[in-house]
Amino acid sequence: MNPEQQAVEKAFKPLIDAKSKRKLSIRITDLKEFDETKEGLSFKKIIKSVQASLPKGTKEISVEYTNRKGHRIERMVKVPLGRKKKLSR
Repeated sequence: MNPEQQAVEKAFKPLIDAKSKRKLSIRITDLKEFDETKEGLSFKKIIKSVQASLPKGTKEISVEYTNRKGHRIERMVKVPLGRKKKLSR
């Protein structure tokens, strides 16, 4: 690597690390047969993408993740998540 490439890499390294810190890795399960781990930047978008593949009749899912401050979160989320007006279509 030449010095110019090293300087560019050094300048952009904090930006790349910050993006990976912002990513959430969420483990989603219905406490029966469904278990999946997804990664993304938005909690709501991850839940919305998974709720189509959930088994029929699922009303709540268990969610485990580490938030951006580093605290481990385990909670139940009601599904479907989204606007009621659009969900009935």
